[in-house]
Amino acid sequence: MKQAIKFSLSLLLLLFLSACAPSAEKQQDLTSLLPESIGKWQRVKLVSGTAALEKINHLHGKNITVEAGAIANYQMAGQGLAMVWISRSKTPALTQEQAEVMADKMVNNPRSPFHDPETLNINKIKVYKFLGMGQVHYIFCRERLAYWISSPPAAGEKLLLHFL
Repeated sequence: MKQAIKFSLSLLLLLFLSACAPSAEKQQDLTSLLPESIGKWQRVKLVSGTAALEKINHLHGKNITVEAGAIANYQMAGQGLAMVWISRSKTPALTQEQAEVMADKMVNNPRSPFHDPETLNINKIKVYKFLGMGQVHYIFCRERLAYWISSPPAAGEKLLLHFL
């Protein structure tokens, strides 16, 4: 009888502790953040998984520490191509650090095609803005996600606000 009570109490304690423990974080599929359309902009290409990670690493010229990535190209009649890159790092601090290093290199590399840097604060989110290669570029972080949006200048703010 005492063993049955001990077993029952142990089982209840185990159930209680497992209910209190944080559940494993569900990893969001980054493609779900890239809608088929944003206003009149239509998604014309979507890259995810290993292919997206390879493109992200190629863009940086080295392997960077990210868990997942997704890239979407958007097109609107009469406009140039817009691209949205999203990557997920292990921690918000690592994501922020990577964004700051990238923004710093874009400003301080003498061979950088980016110019006119600005730092904006929109909805309490720090946004790095650059011009270059005929487009406007925005880099920002939300928790563990880093975003890089490149678009024709006239459409940049609308696309940025969609993802903020």
